[in-house]
Amino acid sequence: MDEEKIKQRILRELRLGLYKVIVLSIINKYGPIHGYNLRKKIEELSNGLLTPSESTIYDTLKKLEKLGLIESYWAATSGYPMKKYYRIKEESRSLVEEIIREALREGEVISRILRESR
Repeated sequence: MDEEKIKQRILRELRLGLYKVIVLSIINKYGPIHGYNLRKKIEELSNGLLTPSESTIYDTLKKLEKLGLIESYWAATSGYPMKKYYRIKEESRSLVEEIIREALREGEVISRILRESR
């Protein structure tokens, strides 16, 4: 396997784990959102550095829904067909906020380790 493929594989695996927390954080802050807008919000907030595929977004949403952290529902928007929206389940809100806080702490530690070990 060449160096570029190795790099891309490692970074992809890292991102896949992070997307769960990123998705939870975005839904927690901005409220209900559908998949396309969620994907665009990730791209916007990361200044284009993270560009998840549609399948990555929907797989992540399905996993979070299966864990019981989010729920989906269908809603109409003016002039558009019904869209599937995702929101934090009210009974999971405190757990989601705890997950986000812990991810922030771990992210800071990882950042520090990576900077200091270069």
